[in-house]
Amino acid sequence: MSSKERSLSLDYDEVLDYIGQFGTFQRKIFFLLWLVSAAGGLAVVVFAFTGLEPKYRCRVSPCDTVTSEYYGQTGLVPAWYTNETIGMSNRCRVPVVSGSGGECEAGGATWPEEEGATCDYEDLVFDRSVMRTTLIEEYQLLCGRSGLRTVYNAIYMLGMLFGSYIFGWISDSYGRMKALMLAVVTVSLSGFVGAFCSGPMGLHGYAFLRFLTGMGGIGCFMVCFVLAVEHVGYKYTMLIGIAIEIPFALGEALLGIEAYFIRDWKTLQIVAYLPLLLLLGLYWVVPESVRWLIGAGRLEEAKEIIENAAKANGKKTPVHLFKTAAIASNNLENAKHMESPEAKTTVLDLFRPTKMALRTINMCFQWFSVTMCYYGLSFASTSLSGDAFSNFFLSVCIEIPGYIFCILVMDCWGRRPILSFCQAVSGIACIFCGLLQGQTDPGLQGLQVFLSLLGKFGASASFAIVYVYTAEMFPTVIRNQAVGTCSLVARIGGITSLLLDLLKVYWLPAPVFIMGVVATTAGALAVFFPETLGQKLPETMDEAFRIGENSSRGFCTFTCFSVKEMFDEELKTVPRDVSVDNKALDVEKE
Repeated sequence: MSSKERSLSLDYDEVLDYIGQFGTFQRKIFFLLWLVSAAGGLAVVVFAFTGLEPKYRCRVSPCDTVTSEYYGQTGLVPAWYTNETIGMSNRCRVPVVSGSGGECEAGGATWPEEEGATCDYEDLVFDRSVMRTTLIEEYQLLCGRSGLRTVYNAIYMLGMLFGSYIFGWISDSYGRMKALMLAVVTVSLSGFVGAFCSGPMGLHGYAFLRFLTGMGGIGCFMVCFVLAVEHVGYKYTMLIGIAIEIPFALGEALLGIEAYFIRDWKTLQIVAYLPLLLLLGLYWVVPESVRWLIGAGRLEEAKEIIENAAKANGKKTPVHLFKTAAIASNNLENAKHMESPEAKTTVLDLFRPTKMALRTINMCFQWFSVTMCYYGLSFASTSLSGDAFSNFFLSVCIEIPGYIFCILVMDCWGRRPILSFCQAVSGIACIFCGLLQGQTDPGLQGLQVFLSLLGKFGASASFAIVYVYTAEMFPTVIRNQAVGTCSLVARIGGITSLLLDLLKVYWLPAPVFIMGVVATTAGALAVFFPETLGQKLPETMDEAFRIGENSSRGFCTFTCFSVKEMFDEELKTVPRDVSVDNKALDVEKE
């Protein structure tokens, strides 16, 4: 839709001035969409338990029996091992037992410095304290094939990369609700069928279905995010845009509870994904986006929804706006042949001139860093010291305070200092958390978990900020391309966070340590952004360049605000005389 068409069509923001920006109608839709957001969160972390890599070691024939467990009676590895832990490089090596008569005395089992014998899959002893079965054992992604686990985990992120564009296109072309229902079917059925992949091609089939699950998962969250924001007025855009991420964390927490009671990976996969089909019932409850219907020229459907919204909010329908839009639409059709085509923008405009290119590259790096830390810490939580379920549950629940922090502080402190602060907090916490990997001291283990939670808090808050900051920094003519480009780079960050796991074989702290360095660097670079707080959304490239030029707001400036001022609405009254002067709406032909 051209700028002239937008100006003459039905203005939904003006409609909301009469019926309310966040009344009963919008609140009902918002809380129903919580279910979809929660489904997106649940889907993304299922692999944290179904694909959990258990601890394992070779069975020592003179010492172990067929029924031996990974840990001894003391809760540690059996006493005949020299160390309290078994290194990743020694998990599949058969230790040499020393001592008279091969007795299993303390410290009697060691690994030779040169490459020794390895054991078969049947001779491995697994730690069953977290999951009784996992797909890692099902597909034998162990020993020399253990690196494949990280690759198949990253396939989900690859699906998210493609899904964000595919479902974005479907959403823009065929409507938000149709795209949302297709996303629900995709994530639910692909996840459900994945539990039944077996045989020689089972792993490849599971990988393909995991790719589809990633597409459906990001489709669920992305479309419900857009729907929630498009149904409310501008005063509530920031609040709703961040608050819709809260159920995402609750969905992740729900998966942790399910995994606690269901320790079999196939059963957990079924229980997690199949019930998501119930969300198809929202098709008859949640209305289509009025903004999309207006943009698609389906004004009659938009009017019907507006009338229902006005009734639910206890307001009168602004029918005079309908008449204005109808007359303007007719006049516009007569004038279309007189219009000269508008200049189109492409993704290349994000990288010219140099000032815009530097801003784009910096913002892409912010998204890359945020996604890397967010997903890296989410999947690493089950391998931290202590109870895997408690660590995971705390890791996802800490996201909620991060989102609330942004809601409360973003309009007081500003976008730039919060992003820089949260990235730095996340990065420094990750660096020290990584250096504590492998510690056996209970105090240091507790400190490691705390630092992991602090890092996740910063990453979650940063995730909420970059969405808003990107939309406010780039002009309308390239805003969609900017968000799409940053989202693409973010998926690469998610894939990288999982592939970093391969480095822990060489240095255990490497994955989390590298994430910390990247996030700290991103925090330093965020200082160079212009501040957008209090600035109107730029419409042109020239306006975008001038953002922050005349701002006297310092990096540490903090201003208090009144919640009443932020969200107080002065609704307009529908005029009694709804006649419209047709001549006043004539389209200029010159």
